[in-house]
Amino acid sequence: MTYTKKSIPEAVAILAGILNKTCGVSQSTVVPSARLVEDLGVDSLGMLEAVIEAEESFDVSIDAGELNPNMSISDLICLLQQKGAVDEDRG
Repeated sequence: MTYTKKSIPEAVAILAGILNKTCGVSQSTVVPSARLVEDLGVDSLGMLEAVIEAEESFDVSIDAGELNPNMSISDLICLLQQKGAVDEDRG
């Protein structure tokens, strides 16, 4: 299977679906500025489950040390861009 880089809007939509599935977060609240813990209420177990889903969805490996409770959706997109999973030029 060939993996295709996602655009930023596609990546946000995928992350919204993952957070809805793993943490019960309303997809409409998943916007680039939303912080995982403070704004979306993601707990440590939810974060772990969401990371596992994101690794599968974006075909990347994410170390726990790369994450922090103050991360926003935009921060996650930047991390995925660094890993080559999200196209930096497609918005």
